[in-house]
Amino acid sequence: MSETISLKLPKEVEQFRNIIEGTMKPVVVIETHEKETTLFESKFAGNPYFPLSMEYPKNAEQQPLKLLAQINFADVPKHLPHFPNEGILQFYIDGYDDVLGMDFDDGKNQNGFRVIFHDTIVKDETQLIQDFSFVENKEEELYFPVEKEMALSFKAKFEPLSMDDFRSNEIYASIETAAEEDEELTDVLYDVLTGGGHKIGGYPYFTQEDPRAYGNYTDSTTMLLQIDSEGDHIMWGDCGVCNFFITEDELKNKDFSKVVYNWDCH
Repeated sequence: MSETISLKLPKEVEQFRNIIEGTMKPVVVIETHEKETTLFESKFAGNPYFPLSMEYPKNAEQQPLKLLAQINFADVPKHLPHFPNEGILQFYIDGYDDVLGMDFDDGKNQNGFRVIFHDTIVKDETQLIQDFSFVENKEEELYFPVEKEMALSFKAKFEPLSMDDFRSNEIYASIETAAEEDEELTDVLYDVLTGGGHKIGGYPYFTQEDPRAYGNYTDSTTMLLQIDSEGDHIMWGDCGVCNFFITEDELKNKDFSKVVYNWDCH
């Protein structure tokens, strides 16, 4: 793992290198590009790939959910264990709801969001929904975190466990003990081990706390997707972040029915 060796750490953190490097795992970092996309391409917002033969996802009030993200794994580096090598994975959320379809009591309740995986891709566009005007309802829609359609590009990397991940309490116990006596070290650690940005896999970032620890989702250790706030066009509340989590077995079985959805902000 060459990128483990080249992990750059500030001198204040160098003493903890062995612990930090021991947590390194693969991640695919996502970069956004403001442009129109085809129905098949990876994107944030925009129009999804959706066969006419399928029922479009709706909320409990039968209003259509809106595409948040679409990942075409043909475009993604073959870098993450257990993730698909092909197919299209989609994330839909409720644009009519002030909490964007998240259930605070049950992060797996997909009444207000949906994760859909298209294993086989229909290439004939006449078999796909072309007009998505039924999704837009400007009068009722409150706000949507991704304001403009974004094309995506991907880069394979490795990253260490973030300070926000619930597992850091145990794994970074000695580091946190040292940080309790050194406020400057705490700031440096959070800068180095932030977990921020858009990505697939890797470790999460939160503005509050990891919901998996208190929501009894501790088995959902794989991050399917993270979408961070970015510039003027992606904003989760007050500069927040969104995450989707899944268990390793569910991912292996391509079972996206129990995904944990969370977003928080300052």
